[in-house]
Amino acid sequence: METGAVYDLAFSLGQACACTQTLRTARLQFASFPFDWISKGSLSDRVQLLIRRFEGWLEKEDFVYNGTNPINGLGMFMNRRTGLKHMHDFADGPIEASYAEVIAKYARREKRLFDLIEKSRRVLILYIDSFRGGGALAPSLEDFVKARADMSKAFPGVSFDFVHFIIERDLPFERRVVAHPAEGVIEIRFDYHDDVKDVCCDDTARALVSLGIKVRDYRTRAERKAHELKKKMKKYGVNTRLGLFFARLLPWNRKGKK
Repeated sequence: METGAVYDLAFSLGQACACTQTLRTARLQFASFPFDWISKGSLSDRVQLLIRRFEGWLEKEDFVYNGTNPINGLGMFMNRRTGLKHMHDFADGPIEASYAEVIAKYARREKRLFDLIEKSRRVLILYIDSFRGGGALAPSLEDFVKARADMSKAFPGVSFDFVHFIIERDLPFERRVVAHPAEGVIEIRFDYHDDVKDVCCDDTARALVSLGIKVRDYRTRAERKAHELKKKMKKYGVNTRLGLFFARLLPWNRKGKK
């Protein structure tokens, strides 16, 4: 795996939401995928779930309520079967209230991921050891070598590379260590811990960008237009097309325009 490589797809494998946030900040991810907002679980468990095409991984009876997420007010649910924790998906309270909606959302993400993998020749997978989720869950180099071999076997004709961020306490960003310990694996070591967010995604994104990696924009024209519309709605503080139309007519929003 060389720096400056160009990929057809990049996606997150975990450990938590910092991984997808890093990819998005680095402008390497353009859509949502199954592992983006899920925590816990090991690298090997996640790879095997993916290879089995997520069969049975969201059965309602496997979820256990873990209370309210203080960050977003949503419900936290632990999956006894997979060991994964959902902190950004279900409404707080009984799972029945939002289960159907969440299942539909993940079905879309799963289909998108597999469709894109099957259209790709080269795929980048990012994994970040989080400060809170390290320890026994932190994968070894051998885990990545096996994961790469398993993925290649499951998706013939597709080449998979991994970037693995490893926390090295008290090692500043400027002195980070970038290593290529095995074919298709890059390790990046430095202290990216953030006291509030666990992982400083701005720093991990900067480290990723420094590799010169590129990912083609795999979105359809319709998806790109929908994304731009969403950005405009957010800018004007509205949530409908009609609201956007009238918001742009307001004098203070038209200031400076000809």
